[in-house]
Amino acid sequence: MSGEATSPGEIEIVHGKIGRWLVGARIVRLRGRDHAIVVAVHEDAEAVGRAKSDYSEADLVLDTVSKLLRAFEGFESFTISNRKEESARLLRDLEAGVSPGRESVMWRALEDFGFVSHEPIRAVRIRTDVEEPGGRRRAPSPGKGMIVKDSGYVSSVIEHTALCLTDFDIVEQFDSDSLIGVGISGPFTALSQVPEMLQTADVALASVRDSKFIFVDEMRPIEWAAARMNSRFDRRLVERFLQPISESSEAWATVTTYIRCGAVIAEAAKQLQVHENTVRYRLSQIEKSLGARLSDPRTIAEVVLALRCREADDAVPTDSPRRSGAVR
Repeated sequence: MSGEATSPGEIEIVHGKIGRWLVGARIVRLRGRDHAIVVAVHEDAEAVGRAKSDYSEADLVLDTVSKLLRAFEGFESFTISNRKEESARLLRDLEAGVSPGRESVMWRALEDFGFVSHEPIRAVRIRTDVEEPGGRRRAPSPGKGMIVKDSGYVSSVIEHTALCLTDFDIVEQFDSDSLIGVGISGPFTALSQVPEMLQTADVALASVRDSKFIFVDEMRPIEWAAARMNSRFDRRLVERFLQPISESSEAWATVTTYIRCGAVIAEAAKQLQVHENTVRYRLSQIEKSLGARLSDPRTIAEVVLALRCREADDAVPTDSPRRSGAVR
């Protein structure tokens, strides 16, 4: 196509000719992408003489279509904004606690988002970094079977709260380049349980390590117990218990390897590249410092729990809401 834009320096309306067709085109930006609207008039058309002299009719059509499309986009954006606000309002009400008498009213409101009354749902906590170039999306949006809202900001961490159907594809919806972790509660049906179930999702989120998605109903007791111990008092208690071991790098490496190897001395010695008797001697010294035998199930349970707590605490970003005390 040849021709010039109607406004200098802009590529909005372009006129030209392709074969026996007189063509007018306008570039319209919708949803962040450029789209071309094209109107063509054949030379044999009834109004060909007028069309050859100017493009006023084509320009009128282009202008009208462009305005209609922008109006539809504005209406759609307004609708999406309203849904986000309604989603956030519903979650705030549910987080505050809903009496059994108001559950039917809340279920009716949730039906607008694709929920089915009294069908099992899950509570979800999502933690992401601030958006970085190349990230797939910054925040999840409410949709069929899910409501969501922003629930906390720290310097480099954003948290979101959500409710979704149990069969909702959480991994597909929330996975992104900036995702830190997602804690997901077990299924429940009573909306009055939302505050409690969000707390369980917080515990799951605190245990995020190798996997970014942690389901409460798939957690082992040791993982659950370690994730729950996240207050300053809990951390001081753990550090005090581990202090006799952590003062020596040799003792620390021995006990952590021993635990990781399932308390099998031969395997621990192999990984530490020392003789088995050396491992036995080091463990005996650790037992003296602890004042208890590692063969005692209660002692080994305490050591494993303390180590898991230390690992979980080390994995949490220093500016995350868990450490900074940001309001959820």
